[in-house]
Amino acid sequence: MKKKIISALLAAVMVFSLTACGGGSDKKSADGTYYNTYLDTDPTTMDPVKGNDTYSMGILRNIMEPLTRMEEDGDKQERKGAGAESWESNDDGTVWTFHLRDNKWSDGEPVTADDYVYGMKQTLDPEAGSPNAFYITCIKNGEAIYNGEKDVSELGVKAVDDKTLEITLEYSVPYFLSLTDTRAMYPVREDLVEKYGESYGANVESMVGCGPFKMTSWKRNSKIELEKNENYWDKDSVKLDKVNYQIVSDQTARFNSFDSGSLDYIACADKEWIGRFDKKDKVDVVEAPIPTVRYDFFNCQDKIFSNVNIRKAFTMAVNREDMCSVIYNDIHKPLYGWVPYSTSTGELGEYRDQVEEPLKSITEDPKELLLKGMQELGLGSDPSTLNITYTLSATTEWTRTYAAYCQQMWEKILGVKVELDFNEWGTFQSKTNNGEFQIAMMTWSIDYDDPMAMMEVFAGGSNMVPVFWQNDQYDSLVAQARKEMDEKTRVDLYKQAENILLADDCVVSPNVNEYTHSYYYQYVKNYNKLASSTSGLKYVDTSAR
Repeated sequence: MKKKIISALLAAVMVFSLTACGGGSDKKSADGTYYNTYLDTDPTTMDPVKGNDTYSMGILRNIMEPLTRMEEDGDKQERKGAGAESWESNDDGTVWTFHLRDNKWSDGEPVTADDYVYGMKQTLDPEAGSPNAFYITCIKNGEAIYNGEKDVSELGVKAVDDKTLEITLEYSVPYFLSLTDTRAMYPVREDLVEKYGESYGANVESMVGCGPFKMTSWKRNSKIELEKNENYWDKDSVKLDKVNYQIVSDQTARFNSFDSGSLDYIACADKEWIGRFDKKDKVDVVEAPIPTVRYDFFNCQDKIFSNVNIRKAFTMAVNREDMCSVIYNDIHKPLYGWVPYSTSTGELGEYRDQVEEPLKSITEDPKELLLKGMQELGLGSDPSTLNITYTLSATTEWTRTYAAYCQQMWEKILGVKVELDFNEWGTFQSKTNNGEFQIAMMTWSIDYDDPMAMMEVFAGGSNMVPVFWQNDQYDSLVAQARKEMDEKTRVDLYKQAENILLADDCVVSPNVNEYTHSYYYQYVKNYNKLASSTSGLKYVDTSAR
């Protein structure tokens, strides 16, 4: 008998938290309970300071212990203590004190407040070059340190003693606790960073964890293996003895593996396979929106895409409804805003129910916008003279199909010539971070449930998405929203900022809001159904296999 679960809340599976396709044979493993899962791409690093991809986050969420975790209780969520047993703040919410549990690293060393302090200092130290620094510039002196104006020793974090961590903020932050389970606030072992240097986090030998699991094997572009961490403070709640991540870029191979019973879970957006899996026995399905955006972004330093009208032309030439139908088989939904659906502002509910999507306000013809931009740049009036390169982050068959669709769309509507540039993930990151591109495509998922998780990506020229753009008014609005405690006023600040980002400057082109059809064999229990849950695989149980 099949059971269908449709979550009306944020649901099911950001790649990094639930990408658990795994499963295996009908026989129990001699090593105990296990879970076979996959990643689309090999992570670049497990260093929480330097990594910012969803692939490594899927592993880190299981091998590290943040101060808190967002855990599920039925259809609801509750923030619970993880590395911290309890916490309190002063009256105005600017000083937070966390009382740590008796936890140990997988090598037996105790986890101390100094480990959390070091992790946050490394994240904000400009010499470390962390792409996650913008999350915690709200900590006292954080922004000045990140900008090189103050020494990292002046950061408002301190270890009162081994088990007491004190964090002082520049101002009250309404969503501060939501930051405590992002990698920007993970504990980091200073002795191992000093021992391994640049290779820290690049291999299993340099990594220790303090979460439910420990990493025991990492074969590049092949597999990653985790085992239960017997030193973990809450090891009795961990039901799995082993987690096996296969790195599989080919989706057909993944679908076939799930269909044959060798995988426990699969996320599917292919209409044919969905029809097949819907008929499969002893499988549960979760259907829900995911706060994940598929988008194009522009290099605003490029000669051609430095022009806002040309950026608008390429953005508005995208027929999002047709894309969702042709490319995504009507699984995903069109998106005309940067903040995805299901993102909450608090008591007022979902942001998208309160704020119209900014790109809907752009009504000019895309071809006219292009010609206007070309005239402003002195490039004549013949779009066919423009040679545009579209940079992609994979070489898979699906990626090639998607890219060809976009190529034909832009060439037909705008009359330009488009060259396709396919890359493996590491090369793609290097190219885009160095500005060696014109247009590129990525996905972005929120790290915590507030529009700020999307807005601050572009604040202060953070370059998290390397558009090489900065707008003082945008920065000011985001800075005000960070400390605004009145929800209605904060939503209005978000609205103004999002309009600058898209309707005015159009530095990014959101195209699709992801939805998921996720399938689990019924012997898999206690998996997360809400996308903003951060317990990872801690409670997953396959003992009924």
